[in-house]
Amino acid sequence: MADLDAMTITNFKLVGNYTIEITFKDGKVQTINFEPVIGKGWMKQLLDQNYFNKVKLNDGGNLEWPDGQDFNPEALYEWERFEKLYIEDARRQ
Repeated sequence: MADLDAMTITNFKLVGNYTIEITFKDGKVQTINFEPVIGKGWMKQLLDQNYFNKVKLNDGGNLEWPDGQDFNPEALYEWERFEKLYIEDARRQ
């Protein structure tokens, strides 16, 4: 596991439908398509593209939507490890 401080998000930009390019404190950049992991349960509201685009960087250095939806910073940092878990969770809901 990487250092938690390194996982702090310093910048992000929307680069496509449900896709965000995220820059972390240590310089790592992740481009994540969230579409496969949203749409059910507490993430259902994120399917509304206008709502999805309201994502902000919160005071803790993580992405957050107006009603409090967010993703674990470690998961965003190590998306390759966590994406399948989020997809499976979305299918179960």
